[in-house]
Amino acid sequence: MVEPYETKTKAGKIEERIYVDSGKFIRYSYRDETTGKITKDKLILIGNNKIAYFLIPMGNKDLAINAEFDLNSSVKDGESVKKLIDILSKI
Repeated sequence: MVEPYETKTKAGKIEERIYVDSGKFIRYSYRDETTGKITKDKLILIGNNKIAYFLIPMGNKDLAINAEFDLNSSVKDGESVKKLIDILSKI
């Protein structure tokens, strides 16, 4: 019998779902100034474990690569500029 915390893969193998962390997140994109195309996203996960990833588009999937981050960095939000720490404080 499959327990409520278990799941079955497409191959029929049983896997457990194990809680790791929870919290807030920020996701923002990087746009090439010359072409105007989005080159990658950064995903910052703020929980007990503060981690960040670059999300690189790879066709129909994204490749996640560990990344450094600074919550005092700023991002453009429409016509205004906001600090990441200020965005998080409003979530």
